Amino acid sequence: MDAAVAMRKEAAPASGLKQVFQNAQRAFDLIKKHRTPPDPKTYAIWYAYVEAADPRVIERVDSAIAEHGTLTPFDISSIFRELLTEEPAVVSARHSIGMAIEKEIDEVMKIIQQGVQNSDEFGASLDKANSALPGAASAEHLASLVSTLMEDNHRMARTARELNQGLTDSQNQIAKLNQELEEVQTQCRRDPLTSVANRRAFDERLEREIRAAAETGENLCLAMADIDHFKSVNDTYGHQVGDAVLQQFASVVTQNIKGQDMVARYGGEEFAIILPETDLFSAYNLLVKIKYTFKNTETPVEGTLKSIKDVTASFGLVRFEPGMTPRDMIERADHYLYEAKNSGRDRVKAKGF
Repeated sequence: MDAAVAMRKEAAPASGLKQVFQNAQRAFDLIKKHRTPPDPKTYAIWYAYVEAADPRVIERVDSAIAEHGTLTPFDISSIFRELLTEEPAVVSARHSIGMAIEKEIDEVMKIIQQGVQNSDEFGASLDKANSALPGAASAEHLASLVSTLMEDNHRMARTARELNQGLTDSQNQIAKLNQELEEVQTQCRRDPLTSVANRRAFDERLEREIRAAAETGENLCLAMADIDHFKSVNDTYGHQVGDAVLQQFASVVTQNIKGQDMVARYGGEEFAIILPETDLFSAYNLLVKIKYTFKNTETPVEGTLKSIKDVTASFGLVRFEPGMTPRDMIERADHYLYEAKNSGRDRVKAKGF
């Protein structure tokens, strides 16, 4: 029986190792099949894809393959950055803040232990005085006992004030560190160029909003937006101007949505807008306003006195219906976005509109 158990224990790692090799081979096969660069980032993506531990990776890869037939350099970079790793600065900041919080918690524990020790010492002093009082031989002896008690009491009060101040200081420091940690967490969910939410934050938020809408029956709309002829903007004016156009669009959307709404950079020149508690008609009118405002906004050309205008965007809009998954909503909104593109661009498309 013991031998059988030992054999199973040895077989488990071997089986796991075999699976690793199989996943690795499948990852290399997919690199070859889709002609993606055989570099570490691409391998990491394909390995995560075949391992199937994170459904977001599968969804992103499938979506990119369906759209482009392969993983473009941008797809590889964005998937790896958003789903498989974090910026070194973010990791370093989180580690530093975590270490500082741990240090402050250690200080709090020391203060608490010191308080317990002082309380025990004062208790022992009271017990000793209580035992000695009945046998006090003279007024001088009694006065000495009272004086000792008063000194211990003053020392205890002084120590208690110092410990309370130490606790207050540590609590304030921990609160400050927690705030810094929240800021770091926020940064890792923001697109560095446009300062709006990134794909990771969008995925998490859409899932929550769909779950809430399914439970409450509240309205929920999702829009996918794409800047028209963006490649032409980059080719004509350069990538710096293209970046400025992306920032301009993100700013226009941010200024027109409500606090509960979210705009995220979905990838490249494509953005996603989550509109909770918003019916289809209101969402459609909002997107028309955003579309019009963006079209009439001028973007300066850096290093010149010129600016470009009449850059437009197209929008696909969908309303949540019971049973829909995040992928369903995205695909439906993308469908209407493609309709808007095929109908001449610079327009909003939705069911019934």
